[in-house]
Amino acid sequence: MRFRVIARSIVAAAALAAATTAVAPPAQAASATATFVKVGDWGSGFEGKYTIKNDSGTALSSWKVEFDLPAGVSVGSFWDATLTRNGQHITFSNVGWNGSIPSGSSVSFGFLGTPGGANAVPQNCKLNGADCGGGSSETAPGKPGAVTATGG
Repeated sequence: MRFRVIARSIVAAAALAAATTAVAPPAQAASATATFVKVGDWGSGFEGKYTIKNDSGTALSSWKVEFDLPAGVSVGSFWDATLTRNGQHITFSNVGWNGSIPSGSSVSFGFLGTPGGANAVPQNCKLNGADCGGGSSETAPGKPGAVTATGG
């Protein structure tokens, strides 16, 4: 009889351990992203382009891309967006005709900056307040602790 209680406890503990390790992590929903590419660089200046891709599953009604430029780098001309500057913090927002981005679609805007060079790239990019790479502030639950079982 004692052997059956111990055997049941071991089987129950093994089943519980298997169930907790077989649980898939929560799926992260796709999101909108903003990707920067330096179209050209001629030393004294560069052309930058952002593409906003909406994979969120719902249409975006507007967008705002903000980033920081390294000290000494500035934006001159720009197109397909409006520009707001606060020191080295740059914010581009949609214009009336390109604010709505259906799911699965994308829009782009561009600008000219000076000077060029390897240092002339945006940093700390945010799209509508979230990381431009589509990251989330949510974290997945941690790994479960040790499994214990008591016989009875």
